[in-house]
Amino acid sequence: MRNKYNKVLVACPGGAMTAGPEALHQLVSDLNRLGQSAEIIYFPFSSQFETPTPYKKYGVSIASYKDESGDLLIFPEIVTTYALKVKNAKAAIWWMSVNNYTCNRYGNPLRDKFRYFKNFLRGLRPWGGIKALSHLQHFAQSYYALDFLNSKKIDSALLSDPIPVYTEKSYIENLGPLLSRGHRDNVILYNPKKGIKVVSSLKSAYPNWKFIALEGFNRKELADKFINSKVYIDFGHHPGKDRLPREAAIHGCCVITGLLGSAANYLDVNIPPKYKINQKSPDFISEFGGVVKNIFENFDSANLDFSTYRNTIYNEQELFDQQLKAIFKS
Repeated sequence: MRNKYNKVLVACPGGAMTAGPEALHQLVSDLNRLGQSAEIIYFPFSSQFETPTPYKKYGVSIASYKDESGDLLIFPEIVTTYALKVKNAKAAIWWMSVNNYTCNRYGNPLRDKFRYFKNFLRGLRPWGGIKALSHLQHFAQSYYALDFLNSKKIDSALLSDPIPVYTEKSYIENLGPLLSRGHRDNVILYNPKKGIKVVSSLKSAYPNWKFIALEGFNRKELADKFINSKVYIDFGHHPGKDRLPREAAIHGCCVITGLLGSAANYLDVNIPPKYKINQKSPDFISEFGGVVKNIFENFDSANLDFSTYRNTIYNEQELFDQQLKAIFKS
């Protein structure tokens, strides 16, 4: 197999340290491992950036922006208009977060439209809407993104990132004994940046249950929280195939989500339907209480319900490699 491109340049917001930027560094690292020369280019392109310390482990090279025939430039969906400026190289968009493009947060529709319009005025959304992007290459991080692009009559290829570190073979082997210890606390973990209004209502409804926000922890501390807790909840908008639910499941937590974004389908978040609760339902609070009570009281049997989800996550790196070869090799 030979490479389709002389070089792949992956655009990443400079200094940013969230799931999206880490996935971009992973992409560059894995492409190089598979023999495709790739480098990161930080934007704004007029500024100089260093690789953030947490991502130096990926060993990626930093390049300056260049637009040369034979290369491929990949842009995240937050800067789709950058891809339209490419003249000589090929250009692609990696849709890691549909909602980062649409600005849909499911809370206030007027605020969502205003946020999109503001991005349009800043030159970050194209004239003519998403149809103006149809001639570019498109990669979808989730089936949710794949369906979104299909609904716009845009062809795309699935390129679904694995969660870092936690799915490495050595980590999984060392994790085994910790998962078999048997004791976990009746604790509900949540991401304070996702679905916080829903979480607040649940905390008010169940004041005797312990809720812990996952913030301010390094990777090891986060793993410890997962290993010692029974439940992770995420009633956010799931703009892509989010990492925290997968990380929680790998460490033995039972995962409960809403039905927004990628959580609405059973390919991105393939957990049994009873663990996906419609937060707009009039019975939401009581239904949530019943599900959590069952997990607390019958954890061993409830935990088995997530075996398929965990197996899918374990195999993500292998699948990602297959997708990379299909897209970047010929």
